[in-house]
Amino acid sequence: MKLKSALFPFFILLVLLTLNCGKKLHFSMVTSTSMDNGLPFLVLGGKEWKAEPGAEFVKLHFYADIPFALSKVSIESCSGKFKDRIAAYVNFDEVYASTDVQNSNSEVIFDPVVQARSVTLNFQRNQNICIKSVKFFDEKKSAYRTYTPEIVSGTVTASETASPEPTYSVMNLFDSKYENGYSSVKGGVGVTFNFDFSEKKKISVLKIWNGYQRSDVHCIKNGRVKSLLLTGDDGYSAKVELEDVMGSQDIQLPTPFKGKKLTIKVDEIYPGLTEKGIVLSELRFGDDGEWFAMDTLPKSKDTAAKNFDAFAKASLRKVLNRGLTGREVSEAIDETISDLPVGAENELSVEENLDPPTSSDWTIRLRSDGTFFLEGSTARTNYDAGEESSNRFYGMGNYEIKDISPGKIQMRIFGFLRKQTFTNFLDYGGGDCNGCGRDCNLVKNPDPNNTEKIFQEFVTLQMRGKQFYLTNAKKTENLDFSTLELNLE
Repeated sequence: MKLKSALFPFFILLVLLTLNCGKKLHFSMVTSTSMDNGLPFLVLGGKEWKAEPGAEFVKLHFYADIPFALSKVSIESCSGKFKDRIAAYVNFDEVYASTDVQNSNSEVIFDPVVQARSVTLNFQRNQNICIKSVKFFDEKKSAYRTYTPEIVSGTVTASETASPEPTYSVMNLFDSKYENGYSSVKGGVGVTFNFDFSEKKKISVLKIWNGYQRSDVHCIKNGRVKSLLLTGDDGYSAKVELEDVMGSQDIQLPTPFKGKKLTIKVDEIYPGLTEKGIVLSELRFGDDGEWFAMDTLPKSKDTAAKNFDAFAKASLRKVLNRGLTGREVSEAIDETISDLPVGAENELSVEENLDPPTSSDWTIRLRSDGTFFLEGSTARTNYDAGEESSNRFYGMGNYEIKDISPGKIQMRIFGFLRKQTFTNFLDYGGGDCNGCGRDCNLVKNPDPNNTEKIFQEFVTLQMRGKQFYLTNAKKTENLDFSTLELNLE
């Protein structure tokens, strides 16, 4: 009896600890638009993480392995109170909330509680960001216990890689960025990935994001993997099948792999709607509930350094990790500027616009990691018909530098573009092409008033004094502007 009495407080304590230690929550993907001292997985482990000095509009993206109830997000700064609010977006843009600048400015409250698959924190104009921790809270306002993959070193090579390499490198399988991914050149069957881990690893399951999951359109138009052959140390051999679906999928290996050298070969593919090559978005290795991923920080820092160097040569370094906003201009700029970079052209060629918009408003943000964000609107008036039409654009993706000269840089921007025109939607009926698990008649026969597409545009960014001009080469007519006059946000 005495023994039972003595054990009773122990069991009570154990129950209380269990109730208060929080639910488990796994994040296999965490990334940022700017990183300095390490990968942003650090913030979920209570370790200090920094963005690049001076970077604005820094975003932290968290992708949970399973949906979870979310009542609050807390963000702890290393250096006191945040000066600007922090915006939070759940499931990309389904739910929006932000911190209270007048209060703590470090908590985002969701009332009512939301079901989250992903959470994006936008730090707005906060600079020199240093974070001690980010915590997520459940419906009872208890903090989750968050888990992330172990980051390991080693080398990875692919038998072929599409261009540009930074966007389609095999290392992108571990960078947690849907903008990037691995892409083959023209084919898919026979493509191989060679992994050489710095230490011996055990792998019993693969977590794979099949296809190009930047958007539904990207996924459908590009090929996906149907089956993989795995070979490795000590004669290891296995074959696995993949589903043609969006999101991640866990694939159990017939027998676990143990070793340092592993080769994964594409055996069969699901053909893309228009493209011949295959794309894989992300990959994680797992065993017994634990996951690991390759270290992508060296590649990320190398990409950022190259972009900073290129923009610096054009005297445009200060636009990286900042925002540019402005409107379309339709007349030539005759003003002489005296403080141009050495060798820069004083003249700015502006296409004569016989049909200028009645209004335009555009924002573009170019990031050191090679990605961009843009949004804009253009309104035009048809006086004969007595109508005004308005187009809105939302784009995100990558940029490729094509040419550099003093005060000027030419780029190809490419990725995902949504265009909305304010007219009635059209109905094309049902149907399913079974690509990435969705109805793709919207890709074959898009509603002209609400389109989502893969796009590219060739633009030139030029500096003249304190203003910047973005000129559209109009090779593809995707974006409705000729020349934008921009200022730093």
